[in-house]
Amino acid sequence: MQRLNLSDFLDLRGATCPMAFVKTKLHLDKVSPGETTTVVFEQTPGNEPLIRSICSLGHIILSEKSVAASCLTDSDSVTDIPPPSDGVQLTILQIEVKT
Repeated sequence: MQRLNLSDFLDLRGATCPMAFVKTKLHLDKVSPGETTTVVFEQTPGNEPLIRSICSLGHIILSEKSVAASCLTDSDSVTDIPPPSDGVQLTILQIEVKT
């Protein structure tokens, strides 16, 4: 299994909406218009509205990838939240910030 090494991304593992959306909005507000950023979050029922909420702000989802939590390397952890168990799926979004 290929492991993903992401750099400079918003790690929302352990967060659920509405807090996941608040953190995402704050992150996107810091990114320059037209630039892209990556957001990683757990696929849970509480996060189902996240993508829709991002799009409602006018941002563009360039790609959406579902991966097992074990695909992220240890160096990817940017929070003090422990990684989820291997049974949890993650979504990796590549987002273009609205201009």
